[in-house]
Amino acid sequence: MSEFYDVVISGCGPSGSLLGYLLSQSNIKTLIIEKENFPRQKICAGGIQHRTLSLIPFKIDDIIEKTIFGIYFSLKNKDIFFRRNDNPILYTVNRARFDSMLAQQAGKEGCIIKFGEKVESFTCSSSYVEIKTSRKKYRTKVLVGADGIRGTVHRNLLGRKKINKILAYETELSYKDKGNDKGNDIIEDNKGNVFNFCNSVRLDFNGVKRGYCWVFPKKNFLSCGMGAPFHDVLNMKKYFKNFLTDFYLDGKYKNIGPKIYAHGIPLKDEDTPICNFRVLAVGDAACLGDGFTGEGLFNSIKSSCIASECIIHSLRNSNFYFKDYEERIKNDIYRDIKISFLLTKIFYSSLLLIYKLLLKNDNYFYACCKILRGEKSYKDVVDKLKILKLR
Repeated sequence: MSEFYDVVISGCGPSGSLLGYLLSQSNIKTLIIEKENFPRQKICAGGIQHRTLSLIPFKIDDIIEKTIFGIYFSLKNKDIFFRRNDNPILYTVNRARFDSMLAQQAGKEGCIIKFGEKVESFTCSSSYVEIKTSRKKYRTKVLVGADGIRGTVHRNLLGRKKINKILAYETELSYKDKGNDKGNDIIEDNKGNVFNFCNSVRLDFNGVKRGYCWVFPKKNFLSCGMGAPFHDVLNMKKYFKNFLTDFYLDGKYKNIGPKIYAHGIPLKDEDTPICNFRVLAVGDAACLGDGFTGEGLFNSIKSSCIASECIIHSLRNSNFYFKDYEERIKNDIYRDIKISFLLTKIFYSSLLLIYKLLLKNDNYFYACCKILRGEKSYKDVVDKLKILKLR
């Protein structure tokens, strides 16, 4: 006989775990099904914005690895300069620890989590959703996809519709790879440039069209990556490898190279489906990546906060079409995603000018920090520039 739940969530990443926490806190019988066993390896920049922390209803201080105040900027690994903000710009976490902590918090609130089990298919009826996994069957009033762009729920909602994606290459490298036996935060590259990664990150632009490289420090390693549109895949990977070598890697990596992982960052269109009868998606499964930075944690966490309120309302009123969820995602998240596409065009078409402004005028840097911290939104930027009229 199938187990019955109010809500079943496919995926125990940040959006799934937080949603499980919020629903269980409201005494809703919730199950999370996760195909991996935790802790799992998760290659990710692991940058958490100040505004993201404000949405998480419990403290995560114990797992914050670095508090970031400064940024090293460069163009094609040249013309490097440094800027520092008075307040933290963002924080970095080890995603394996971060994801495990969120899952543990959900479990403490009474959310049931089954690891090592994969949602394989589901069917909807007028009364419930029946879910088939690699182990058994479940029934639920509401099914949530928090399973990313390769997940069963995401693929079912999407059908044959294609989505926009940013391609990202990422790798992780120990401080010791440069011979820093004590894990020293100070790194000297092969050109003599010195970087202090105690509380700073590195951003390198213009290696490929509309793309940038990043270096985010953790306690024992650096998360390095590059993001750009899919149309420049070969040049992307070539530039990223050169960036790593020129940046600080020892000669031992010049031939074999570190292991590089590739993944897509999904970006929502106006008509990208995010819900259906008794089914909805959050986080990457809802294609909520930022079109400008590629960052996804803020929108993922925010979508779970919205989803929890809408699901609670649906259960109370026995209305499972989730039109309210669709409308709130459109107004509260997609509006900024739409603007992020516009800002990407403006930024990269005027990159040299913007770079000079950041170099010569601290006020431009401080303005960027306010956006990264969440003190200003993308809408605030376009309203000030008067470049887009929004309803």
